[in-house]
Amino acid sequence: MLSDEKRNRFLQLLKESTKDEWVWMSGYLSALTQPSIGGSSVDVSFTPPVSIDSGNDPLHGNLKTQPIQCSVVYGTETGNSKKLGTELVKKLKELGVSAKLKSTDTYKAKDLKEEEYLFVIVSTHGDGEPPQAAKPFIQILADSKDSLAKVKFAVLGLGDTSYPLFCQTGEDVDSMLSKLGAERIQPLGKCDVDFDLVAKPWMSELISQLNARSKTATTQNTTQTQTPIAKPASGGKVVYEGSVVTNIVLNDIGASKSTRHIEIKTPVPIDYQPGDSAGFLAYNRDEEVNRILSLLKTDRESRVTYKGETWMAYDLFRKKVSVRFLPDRVIQKYATLVGKEIPSGKTDLDVLLTLHPSEKKIELQTLVDVLEPIVPRYYSIASSPSAHGEDEVHLTVAEVEIETFTGIKTGFCSGFLAELKEGEVVPFFIQRNNSFRLPSPDTDIIMIGPGTGVAPFRSFLFEREQNAGNGRNWLFFGERNFVSDFYYQTELLELMDTGVLHRLNAAFSRDTKQKVYVQDRMGENAAELLKWIENGAVIYLCGSKDPMSKDVDRKLIEILSERTFDTGKDASDYLKELEEAGRYIKDVY
Repeated sequence: MLSDEKRNRFLQLLKESTKDEWVWMSGYLSALTQPSIGGSSVDVSFTPPVSIDSGNDPLHGNLKTQPIQCSVVYGTETGNSKKLGTELVKKLKELGVSAKLKSTDTYKAKDLKEEEYLFVIVSTHGDGEPPQAAKPFIQILADSKDSLAKVKFAVLGLGDTSYPLFCQTGEDVDSMLSKLGAERIQPLGKCDVDFDLVAKPWMSELISQLNARSKTATTQNTTQTQTPIAKPASGGKVVYEGSVVTNIVLNDIGASKSTRHIEIKTPVPIDYQPGDSAGFLAYNRDEEVNRILSLLKTDRESRVTYKGETWMAYDLFRKKVSVRFLPDRVIQKYATLVGKEIPSGKTDLDVLLTLHPSEKKIELQTLVDVLEPIVPRYYSIASSPSAHGEDEVHLTVAEVEIETFTGIKTGFCSGFLAELKEGEVVPFFIQRNNSFRLPSPDTDIIMIGPGTGVAPFRSFLFEREQNAGNGRNWLFFGERNFVSDFYYQTELLELMDTGVLHRLNAAFSRDTKQKVYVQDRMGENAAELLKWIENGAVIYLCGSKDPMSKDVDRKLIEILSERTFDTGKDASDYLKELEEAGRYIKDVY
């Protein structure tokens, strides 16, 4: 109970305060009394004063129909800003707000003026300096010439009062956003070493602000048209039209191969889950089509019928029929047309026409009738809808070069995707993979993903970061060289720093005289692997089927032969049992 003097002061303060200030005080007191988990959780829930309409409760109010879009950008040196940012995003999503977590070191300049609500959580390092990871973001703000009049923002700074320039980076970001015309919806928060004391009430007040603004926005937008949705194609698949926003090479200088990270953004939500793939119908290359038409002595605009539709020859060979890696059934049909014996095996149409020409002119329609349509190529999605947003997918695509009789060719779909420019629109659809799903958040997972096989595990890790649980995460990654081929290295190390990724074992086969692969790293950690498996861990494998997946199978059998649990079956049968139980799951190609 309060003493009479304290109670009177408290009541006087309430009389002198506004309703918004009551909300802030309530959140502050509630935050101070909330228990922390491990000293780092951030619980922004609170119960508002009785006199405030329960419909304004920022925890229980319905925001799911509101048009608010939020980005939470963190800049960190030790991981605290990311922890707070992750927790804020989680709370916002629980309320139905669309929220994305972004790092200052990967933030894109072109996204700045597109933001609706921008919340920055950034620490100050050393003598008032921004963390190394925050410097690119600071530079974006410094270089920006665009008005941010449509952007609402709030900044939370982390620092240490023992330094003279306390939370200087937070102050700088707050000032720069304001000077660019953005609307500050909440005063700068300054956290000392014990950051929860300020961070919790700051977040509570922010959510209260969003709740009030979302209701206003709803009233103003009730007559607006609904968000467009993707339309199903004739085959029943929903086809999305996405714009390429990022297409970069992941490899560093000196790499012996090229692997790309591609981000595609859509104007509508994409219905997918971690573990799914994106399907693409690529086009044949222009020079290859022209070579085929030349070999056939056919004009580009010649008309031909295919599957009941009339096409110009060029368009048909460019967009509809497959001319790469023709299966033997097609080759033998061609052999019948030209009256020749042709060895079995896959080959390209231009090679076939060059090495086994017909002695008389083949009618274009006759040839087209034996060809098959282009089929989709699938790429594991490397993004998480919870972490990266429901309106974009990320891909990890290895560029392939193939030497043929007619010259070196790029991979059919990998070459198509690699050449996409930022801003280009590409159609795609989602291929569900219900057998390759994350287990419960409290289950340990072991992920084996060499090369581009790491793609779905990037999705898994970011999804698990958003949906916190007690399950541990262990990744085995392999490539050629450490310096040039460690895909997503910065992200993976950050995930380790923040406790999302518990173990990371990498194998770089070309860095040592004796080649080292993921299965070798598994063997080096056999004892710990057995502990995880005994504890119920689910094992995932993604990558090339031959020889990688077979090598991993053999290594797992070798490791399981040393187990001291469930010894009723031999190691090979036990591995099959794990597979049948959904505890050894493969996505190999």
